Amino acid sequence: MTYTKKMEYQVIILLVIAGFAIACGCLSATPAENTQDTVAAPATDAGIRIITEEFPPFNYAGPDGKATGQATDVVNGIVTRLNQNATIEILPWAEGYGAALAGPDVALFSTERTDEREHIFKWVGPIASYDYMLYARNGSGLALSSLEAAKKTGLIGVVKNDARHQFLLENKFENLLTCENDGECLRNLVAKKTDLWLGSSANSAAYAKIEGIDTTLFTGVYPVRTVQVYIAFSNDTPDSVVTGWQGALDAMKRDGTFNTIRQKYGMDTAAVTTVPTSAGDQADLALSAMIAETDSRLKTILRTYEVQVITPEVQSKDWQKIRPLLAILETNEPDARTWYANPDGSYYTIIDGLTTTNLKSRSYFPGVLAGDESVGTVVVSHSTGRNTAIVAVPVKENGAVTGILGASLYLDTLTDTLRSDIPEPFIFSAIDKESKFALHSDKGQISRDITIIGANSSFGQALQTIRVQDSGSISFEDGGVQYQAKFRTSPLTGWRFVVAWPKTE
Repeated sequence: MTYTKKMEYQVIILLVIAGFAIACGCLSATPAENTQDTVAAPATDAGIRIITEEFPPFNYAGPDGKATGQATDVVNGIVTRLNQNATIEILPWAEGYGAALAGPDVALFSTERTDEREHIFKWVGPIASYDYMLYARNGSGLALSSLEAAKKTGLIGVVKNDARHQFLLENKFENLLTCENDGECLRNLVAKKTDLWLGSSANSAAYAKIEGIDTTLFTGVYPVRTVQVYIAFSNDTPDSVVTGWQGALDAMKRDGTFNTIRQKYGMDTAAVTTVPTSAGDQADLALSAMIAETDSRLKTILRTYEVQVITPEVQSKDWQKIRPLLAILETNEPDARTWYANPDGSYYTIIDGLTTTNLKSRSYFPGVLAGDESVGTVVVSHSTGRNTAIVAVPVKENGAVTGILGASLYLDTLTDTLRSDIPEPFIFSAIDKESKFALHSDKGQISRDITIIGANSSFGQALQTIRVQDSGSISFEDGGVQYQAKFRTSPLTGWRFVVAWPKTE
């Protein structure tokens, strides 16, 4: 066979082999298409020790012993989006909290973000929200009308070093029995080792099921407040890691994955509502309604108290004479707790009489003691544990302040009233003169200090602008959603009221 002939046979054989390979799918028939196919890089180790606790339905051990739950699914989703892998440890809260404080490179969830914790961790979230609820045994006869009253009921069970534990300590509670977890707290309650348990209506039934305890054996006797929870990173964690996790979480909220996870666990999700073409006009109407409703409630209390401080009963400085008058005022305004304070900061309420806490450290107190009225300062009430707006009027005798007549208006209740009049997809808030959220359509945000929101974020920058301008329009991104907003200032309180809606393309 000649060389030329041999080459022809070789070419034919190669063509046949190539055709067979293409038919089998072993090779790409189109080289251009092959270049477009990319092989995903293998997942890398997250480089973070991730810790959680037993706190259903947010995080708990599944049948296989591995962490599961709504917040756990969110954390796993973040890790997956970052093309990483990690193992989640389940530890007692106190142990996990200590590890997050010590580091290095620790992430702890679900962690309540409080003012006291703000600078000892780095934060990603929010990933969930829950409420505080005080529980008693059914048939115990316990009924609470205030947080202060719980100090006189015997022992209260609470998880050690949990935010609820810290909350009680901040409010001067001493009658506490700390537990390793909420299951132990519930067992102690039913076994009569404690009289109350500070738990949550979000998971009390779940703990009862885990512990084999009939839910009819205990009941909620006092709702306290709603809070949001986050992923807390030890302070040594690189900022780039925290930023990456927040970006992945925002993307999950933006594309609906976050809501899908919440639905999986039977939780409420944000309603998907079309943004009206007249959104700007509706926001203006909502702002007018919010300011009118809020100022009307506060002004009614203020004008009433301006009259009452000159009555003989209040001028007497005698609590037994003042109390009947305050009882009438609280009946007329059931969404507020009324009180009378002495110049030394000690104070009385109609529910508790002389309380165990003091108002002297409150930011509004020195000004009122100097003779000025105060309207709209946002505080977490010592008496009720709820987020409130203060109305305080000085009681004077011959020009000297002899006492203070005050009311603490419940901001969660006011938020519910406003929410009923402001439809989805609008969100709303109000910022007080001390840069705290006074109102928020997400009640877990109320009383949060806005200055701790990253100034480099779009939302943080928008809030700083709102703080220094009386009114205007602004755009920002929050939680992966682009918003347009309008804001306006109340002439009574100085609060900046904000109404925002998702931007449309």
